[in-house]
Amino acid sequence: MSTPTPSIGALSSLKALSVAQNNLNGSLPIQGLCKLKKLEELDLNHNLFEGILPPCLSNLRSLKFFDISLNKFTGNISPSLFGSLNSLDGNDKFEVETEYTDWIPMFQLNVLVLSNYNLNKLSGDVPKFLLYQNKLRLIDLSHNNLTDSFTNWLLVNDTGLEVLNLRNNSFVSQFCLPSYHYVNTYWMDVSNNHLSGPIQANMGQMFPYISYINLSRNAFEGGIPSSFGILKLSNNDFRGQIFSVIFNLTHIWHLQLHDNQFTGPLTNVLSKLSNLNFLDISNNYMSIPMCTGSKYVYGRLLSLIFGINTFFLLNPKLGSVELVHLQGNKFTGLIPRALFNSSNLLTFDIRENSFSGSIPDSIGEVSNLRILLLRGN
Repeated sequence: MSTPTPSIGALSSLKALSVAQNNLNGSLPIQGLCKLKKLEELDLNHNLFEGILPPCLSNLRSLKFFDISLNKFTGNISPSLFGSLNSLDGNDKFEVETEYTDWIPMFQLNVLVLSNYNLNKLSGDVPKFLLYQNKLRLIDLSHNNLTDSFTNWLLVNDTGLEVLNLRNNSFVSQFCLPSYHYVNTYWMDVSNNHLSGPIQANMGQMFPYISYINLSRNAFEGGIPSSFGILKLSNNDFRGQIFSVIFNLTHIWHLQLHDNQFTGPLTNVLSKLSNLNFLDISNNYMSIPMCTGSKYVYGRLLSLIFGINTFFLLNPKLGSVELVHLQGNKFTGLIPRALFNSSNLLTFDIRENSFSGSIPDSIGEVSNLRILLLRGN
């Protein structure tokens, strides 16, 4: 399809216009769009529009929602364009510099998405105009090369923030959080940065309703927080025992801790992980048994990844597990029949251990098995 007709400007009472996901191409019809003075929502996402944004779009003083993501626009963006916006979404062809002027915006955003946006290439700073925003519910500055220190004032300013995405930047310094309770925040991703130091032990209490947090691929160290639904701390420098027995872990269902320096036992606190269905602690220095007994029955687990530690095996009960990955440990003796007691088992990997003897007859009971890896025993 070609670009919308300029005659669209005759719709003088139009308040919402969405032409998203239509493979429209060409440049925007300046004569038409710029006449829509009552337009409040303009959604152009996922098309093939190109060229620069018409400066006359700044005349659309009623505009509150503007989405041009997944197009081929180029050029610079003028701050005057955003006079009344409360939601902004863009694409990755712009280079946006916000720090060349002491600009104080006249709007309050609810949503800000500037992902993969070549944001502030000159300074590497988080946009300072956000200091004047206090109604944001979603902030996405991911996939830029921001080199600022972690800016906890984003949280201080916007106590109603629900989603914060800062992944894949170059943020430095410690991950220091202000001492508030953020009852609205349920999703946070600061992975793939250069953050370091310990994580505040009371982080779970500061975000009581958070269900997803990704801190992986940084340089964190020390102990780990608790009280989350999805917790990803892989590729850091955490060490020591994984959990304190006083931690409240009852809400965690996805726990990803691979590529750290954890040592010691999987303590009895694992018995509290009643909702856990994904556990990955591979590439650590754990050296204790996977124990038998009811307190170690992983009833809800679907994926169990313990590769490259130094576990030895004491007949675990694996419930409904679909994936068992135990590569590169120090398992010896016969392969326990209990490892095949899950009728849902799809992948079974015990490579590079010291198992001996024959494969248990119980393997015939896992009719859904798709991948069987026994090399190096």
